[in-house]
Amino acid sequence: MKKIILAVFMSVSVLMAQAQIKAPAQVQAAQETNQQNPLGLAQEEDVAIYPNPSNGVFTISISNLKAQKLELSIINVIGNEIHRETLTRSEPTLTRTINLDRYAKGLYYVKLEADNYSAVRRVVVK
Repeated sequence: MKKIILAVFMSVSVLMAQAQIKAPAQVQAAQETNQQNPLGLAQEEDVAIYPNPSNGVFTISISNLKAQKLELSIINVIGNEIHRETLTRSEPTLTRTINLDRYAKGLYYVKLEADNYSAVRRVVVK
């Protein structure tokens, strides 16, 4: 049963990652029309996770954020949410350090949500 759940979760994760990738023509068209997503991020590069891979402690940095509140979730590879918090923006760049020392080494997903937008990034803990 765990293998089936893991396979479904990985398939959904891959599909979500592929859905977030834009073709160069789409990126150029979005820049020309000055469209922004509901989170207020101008580009994918505005979300940074470093160091990646990490020893369990890593920093999430989000710049050009327009949303006042942001939900941050850390999800393990089998889909369990191991950390959740609401972040409130007080400056143009939002930075949060996460410590996963007490958890197993491996792959984790960082999920950011605001309004009707969701972004997922991967982080590896060695």
